Amino acid sequence: MHRLRNIVFYLSVMLLLGGLCALWPEDGIALKKKDAISGQQVTWHTLRFPKLNQLLTLDGDTANTPFNPIERIKKLSKSLTLGEKEQAKTKEDSICTTHPLSEWEKKFITFVETNPARIELPYKDYHYFDELFARMDSCATKGELIHISHYGDSQIEADRITSHIRKRLQDKFGGMGPGLLPVVKNDGGSYSVKWRSSQGFEKYVIDGNLQRVSMNKRYGALAQYVQFKGDEYFHLQSRMSHLADFTRIRLFVGKNGANFTANLHCDQNGKNYPRKIEEANDGATVINWSLPHPTNAFSVKLHGDAEIYGITLEDASGIAVDNIPMRGSRGTFFTRMDASLFTFMHKELNTQLILLEFGGNAMPLIKSEEDVKAYRQLIDMQIKWIKNACPWAKMILMGPSDMSEMINGSLQSRPFLEENIASMRECALENNICFWNMYEVMGGRNSMQEWVNQNPQLAATDYTHFNNVGAEMIAKLFVDSWSNYYDYYQKSKEAQ
Repeated sequence: MHRLRNIVFYLSVMLLLGGLCALWPEDGIALKKKDAISGQQVTWHTLRFPKLNQLLTLDGDTANTPFNPIERIKKLSKSLTLGEKEQAKTKEDSICTTHPLSEWEKKFITFVETNPARIELPYKDYHYFDELFARMDSCATKGELIHISHYGDSQIEADRITSHIRKRLQDKFGGMGPGLLPVVKNDGGSYSVKWRSSQGFEKYVIDGNLQRVSMNKRYGALAQYVQFKGDEYFHLQSRMSHLADFTRIRLFVGKNGANFTANLHCDQNGKNYPRKIEEANDGATVINWSLPHPTNAFSVKLHGDAEIYGITLEDASGIAVDNIPMRGSRGTFFTRMDASLFTFMHKELNTQLILLEFGGNAMPLIKSEEDVKAYRQLIDMQIKWIKNACPWAKMILMGPSDMSEMINGSLQSRPFLEENIASMRECALENNICFWNMYEVMGGRNSMQEWVNQNPQLAATDYTHFNNVGAEMIAKLFVDSWSNYYDYYQKSKEAQ
C-alpha cells in the first residue's frame, strides 16, 4: 500500500512539473519593483522554467564539441606558418598570373581563403597593406615614426592585447615606449604605465561606463581629455617589461591661455626641460621634448589654463602602438567628436593603421535581427567618419570574442552574436576596410567556456573577457596572421 502511494505521489509530481514545463511562459515571469530614482516599474528578476525538450537534453547548447583551446591555438598557430618563401625570379612569377604558383603561394591563397585567423581583405586585395608595409620597412632608414591606434572596449583595457601587439611590432620594426596616453590615469589602469597626478584636472570621456560629456566635442584622438586652470602636475612611468624607455615626449595642448608653461623633469638625470606658449590659442598645439638619453619616468608641472588631449612616450623612429580602451562602449562615439582635432592629432602622430575592436557591448541590447541591422548602421557611420577624418590610414575592424550567458540553466553563446559578427564583417568589407574574426579564432560557438575552463585559465569567469594569458594568445594569432600579408608584400617586391 505504501509502495502504491509513493508511486502515485511521484507520478503526480512529474505530471505537475510536466504541466509547468508546458504552460510556463517561454520568456519567464518578470518580477517588478518600483525604481527609487525614476519611479517606474523595473524588472529585478525573471522566474524561468525549462521546457520538456531542455530537460531531455541536459547538455544545453551542444553546437560545438568540447575542445582544448591550448591545442587549438597551437594548431592554428602552426597553420599560420606558411614556410620559407621561394625567391621570385620575375614579376610574372607572382600571384594572379597565368604562370604556375609556387608552393608558398598556394599555401598563402589557402590561408587567405580558408584560415579562421585570416584577416579578410576588401575585394581580396592582396596589396591592401603594401603602402603601409613599405613605410614600416623604411622606419629605421628614414627615421620615420608610425603610430598604430588600437581603439576598443574593456577587452583591451589595461593594455591587454595591445601590449603584446606592440612588443611584436617594435621587435621587428623598431620603436620604444607605450605610445599615446592620457595624462591622468585611466580607471582601468595599465600593465604598461603608472600614473600619478594632482587633483585639479577635470576629466571628460565621450563614451562608455566612465562617460562624462563636455560642453564641446574636442576629445581628440584618445576620445577623452582633461581641462585645468592654475598649477597642476602629473607623473608617468613606463613599466613595460620590454622596450620601456623612450626618447621623445609630445604633449597635445588646446585652448590655452597666454603664457602657458610646461616644465618636464626627467627622473633619470634630474634635469628640467621647460617649455612655454606665450600667446593664447583657441586651436591645438604640440609641445615637443627630445631627450638626450632614453628615460622611463618623468613629471610635468603645468601652469596656466588649457585642455590636454594626450601625451606620447615614444622614440623618434619605428612603431608606436596606442592603447585606447573605452570600457562599456559599443564603438559608436566617433561621430560625436570634433573631426578637425581628431584629424590634426592623427596627422601629427602619423597614424597609418587604425584597429577598431568593438561589438561586445552591443550584445545585451541586441534582441532581434532588426537590432543587428541597427547596430550595423551605427558601425557603418563610424567607419565612414574615420575614413573621412583620416583618409590615408588603413583600418581593420576586429569583431567581438565569444561571450557566454546563462540561458535556461546552461552557459551558452549570446543570442544573435554570430549574426552581429557576420553583419559587422559585411559592413567592414563594403566600406573597403579589413575584418578579423576573433570569435572564429577562439573556436566559434561556446568557445568562451573552454577558454575559461582551460588550465591555465585563458579568460575571466565573467565569460566575456580574456585574462592576460588569453590576451597574449589572441595578440599572437593576430600578428602571426598579419605577418603573412607582410611576407606576401616582400615576395611581390622581390618579383619586381
